[in-house]
Amino acid sequence: MIAVLLSARAASPNKIVYVYSDSCGYCSSFKPTFEKVSAAFLNEHPGWGIERLDVLQDDQFAIAQEMGAVVTPTVFVVREGEVVDKLEGDVPEHSFETFLSRNGTVSNN
Repeated sequence: MIAVLLSARAASPNKIVYVYSDSCGYCSSFKPTFEKVSAAFLNEHPGWGIERLDVLQDDQFAIAQEMGAVVTPTVFVVREGEVVDKLEGDVPEHSFETFLSRNGTVSNN
């Protein structure tokens, strides 16, 4: 079901999905890290995409819940339309890079 929901929203089967809320302080704190590391990711992996799910939007909240999000921020790695890993909370840049590297999406420099 998750793969169907995501594939209907975006063309790329491989993506980073960012679950957030504009009213979430941790999301605001994590946003610069997410943007920086994601930009590096896209430069290294142009076939991948990024999708953002705002939990304050009912339809996006339902998708985030279905994927397994229980806190914001949460970042999912989706490969071939399937969730392969998730990272929860406002983590440091290095931790986010390590998370993506562990999933074969970004090399650590």
